[in-house]
Amino acid sequence: MGGDSNDAADMTPTVTLAELYKEQGFLDKAASVYKKLLVMEPDRAELKEALEAIEKRLAVSTPPAEKSETKTMLGHLNGWRKVIRERKKMLDQKGEKRRKILVIHGPNLHMLGRREPSVYGTSTLKEIDEEIKKTAEECGMSADTFQSNHEGDLIEKIYETIDGYDLLIINPAAYTHTSVAIRDALLMLDIPIIEVHLSNIYRREPFRQKSMIADVVTAQVVGFGKDGYTVAVRAAANMSRRA
Repeated sequence: MGGDSNDAADMTPTVTLAELYKEQGFLDKAASVYKKLLVMEPDRAELKEALEAIEKRLAVSTPPAEKSETKTMLGHLNGWRKVIRERKKMLDQKGEKRRKILVIHGPNLHMLGRREPSVYGTSTLKEIDEEIKKTAEECGMSADTFQSNHEGDLIEKIYETIDGYDLLIINPAAYTHTSVAIRDALLMLDIPIIEVHLSNIYRREPFRQKSMIADVVTAQVVGFGKDGYTVAVRAAANMSRRA
């Protein structure tokens, strides 16, 4: 016999060959042999019975293609779930968490875009807040923003950072030069604080060159316009990594 000795197509179909295939577990090859035998001897009842018995065993042992594909997909899904669980467990063990930044804007900053654009730029506060949040996301952090024209509201918001935030970015605006109360509130914090000003306050009127919080904050960013906020966010992210 030529070719592969295990290939029914290359061997003379006999009952002995069919039974040999069946004993070795090659049910599909055994069925193929019986079908060829039935073509030659269609009236042999024992051949029909043997073929029917094998086809029943094949129906039980071979799952439908749909079930096989579904099983494969479920296997992949369970594998990914396991990877995700392990990753989450690893992060929890390392104590990693997403750092939160609070950005506070002082009085009159809600009027950005309309207020002295030659000094403060043409971007609105809403646009600046969107850039702050986008930059924080890029740095693997989250950012909340807040603006008020009232000193007491700003102080209450500063208090929220004590338990709720990892870093504070603050532009007290006009209160920079006058508010001892905001200075005292900042003194209560043990997190990094970055003071931001759109303009370079040290090149402006003498009364604007004095910052009541300069010696309280961790760092200052001045004179970069709206970009000063994103500079501060990226600096805060670096501080967080070093910590």
